[in-house]
Amino acid sequence: MAKYLVILESPGKVNKVKTFLGKNYDVVASVGHVADLPSKGLNVNIRKSFEPTYDIMPGKEKVINKIINKAKKADIVYLMTDEDREGEAISWHISRYLPENVQIKRAVTGSITKNAVLNAIENASDINMPMVRSYETRRILDRIVGYKCSYLTKTATGGKSAGRVQSAALKIFAEREKEIQNFVPEEYWQIDVDLEKYNKEKVNALLKKPNKYKIKNKKQADEICKILNDKDIIVSKYEKKDVNINPYPPFTTSTLYQSAASILGWGAKKTASMAQKLYQDGYCSYIRSDSTYIVPEFVDKIRTKIASKYDNSYMSSHINRFKNKKGSQEAHEAIRVTDLDIENVNGRDENNLYKIIWKRTVASQMAKMIQTRTKVEFSCNNKYILSATGSTTVFDGWRKVWDYGKNEGQEIPQFEKNEKVNLININKEQKFTSPPSRYNNRSIIKTLEDKGIGRPSTYSSIIETLLNRKYIEKKKKALAATEKGIRVSDYLIEANFCFIDLDFTKNMEENLDNIASENIDKTEVLNSFWTRLKEDIESAKEIKYNRSQTDYPCPKCKKNGDEGYLVLKYSKYGPFYSCSNRKEKDCDYKADVDPKTKKPIEKKKKEFEYSEHKCPNCGENFIIRTNRKGNQFLGCRNFNKDDKCKGFYDMNGDKIEFKKRKKKWKKRKKK
Repeated sequence: MAKYLVILESPGKVNKVKTFLGKNYDVVASVGHVADLPSKGLNVNIRKSFEPTYDIMPGKEKVINKIINKAKKADIVYLMTDEDREGEAISWHISRYLPENVQIKRAVTGSITKNAVLNAIENASDINMPMVRSYETRRILDRIVGYKCSYLTKTATGGKSAGRVQSAALKIFAEREKEIQNFVPEEYWQIDVDLEKYNKEKVNALLKKPNKYKIKNKKQADEICKILNDKDIIVSKYEKKDVNINPYPPFTTSTLYQSAASILGWGAKKTASMAQKLYQDGYCSYIRSDSTYIVPEFVDKIRTKIASKYDNSYMSSHINRFKNKKGSQEAHEAIRVTDLDIENVNGRDENNLYKIIWKRTVASQMAKMIQTRTKVEFSCNNKYILSATGSTTVFDGWRKVWDYGKNEGQEIPQFEKNEKVNLININKEQKFTSPPSRYNNRSIIKTLEDKGIGRPSTYSSIIETLLNRKYIEKKKKALAATEKGIRVSDYLIEANFCFIDLDFTKNMEENLDNIASENIDKTEVLNSFWTRLKEDIESAKEIKYNRSQTDYPCPKCKKNGDEGYLVLKYSKYGPFYSCSNRKEKDCDYKADVDPKTKKPIEKKKKEFEYSEHKCPNCGENFIIRTNRKGNQFLGCRNFNKDDKCKGFYDMNGDKIEFKKRKKKWKKRKKK
């Protein structure tokens, strides 16, 4: 019988870890989170220091019972969940359900390799409660925003929900889309020339002065071209120098997502999935990291690999060290491979991502690339400046391994200052300014990171949530805010919700990090947030009311001699008008919204197709209806008016009897 129990998050790691630890260890997976705030209700006692109420998640009762039964037979339970905030919280939740007499230890590993796992067991300690409090604060914040603001947002805009981080990200998409919609293109002309030296060497140069955006029409372009044709063109400046280019740092989650988007065309969701597989199979280190740090012993292995696979000239003369961004966790490693001798893995997608990680890992400790960069400027009539730049690689250095993208430009001949050149061709092209580009899979991840929105573990889920809510949509290779997304964002901005402020959201993420490092109190952060949010909610209610009022009189009330006006409302099907007397005088008038004029359009009465069969209760002919699967059935028109008319009938008029489903009640184990 096993003396020790190891609890992991992912079932995919179980067999591998078992082989590392031997017969004295049993290994089981929690399959992610096991407990959370129940989905129904707030489940946070705001008046009692924001005390949360947790429960075992639906479907996880068997998992918890299995863990408890195995823990009863073990001397020590090792909680080896992931090393981030979420992983710490999972360990803490599991620990609350374990038998009181069992010894519990927290084991943290950055990769699924034998040495890393054994080292984690040997150095196991206590659960990091400050990190748990940081997780708990984030979870409470998200629940308060979702519970207190989603219904308000839904009824005011038709959007499905509001979220503390998702709304800030939505603002980024919505503001960019509005810039694109409001953009007015302006005409400009680009001029470039082909020049030739006395020895017939050629170079292409762009007109630098005046700036191309100042050449507004063909007439101006023609005047410039005439002068370039008629006047001498001489070299006014020539610069040539060698430039050392440092290698890129090892991958963080953000830069991995960006590179996978640029090189492979993947979205964050696919990259996260493939990276998780590589991690679970032991091929790379933990895939949620904002650190560029690699442990010294592995840096030595990288440098040895460079010297043996290439030669010493490709190894950096000193260990390359990279600066981490503010707030990154030095205890975590960058994303790197675990075995440099493995250059390919099974699975096409897995291998494509693995090669990128392998190359970035090795390239980070290679020598600088050396390029010769040349810049030459030409003057004409002491008024116009033409410019050409080029580069050639002297030594490829780290680029020998990281071979993605272009390294060189056009090759520039040798020039002497005041040297005269011949104009052999002029190219002029009419162009129009372009609107800002929509965000793509790469640029949105970089923007979220730069603005401090979310953390490595949430980048993928933020985008997926916005897609699922239909707040953003895919347009070719780009991501664009939808009409609904813009409407939701505009409402949240107008209401001045604190979480829509990007700086506020960034500061909140920093506060969560400060809670983890014990530099700030959890309750202090929650109190400050709730004080502000209450004011925002009252403001949002007032804005919702003002937005909904119209001066369109209700036709039904007007006919009855009452005074009533139409109020703009939203449902999951879109906007509609209803009467302001709906509650006071029970007026049920409704109208659709004209998509162009926004005026009310009276709903057309639905025309029914009747069957020859009649309802046994009221005697009216059945209506032919169609279910979601496209199958036809019969039902009474008075279905909602009389309980006796309820029921479903087949096309022959025979009643359809449904078997009642028995409810399955599961007892939940309490500690």
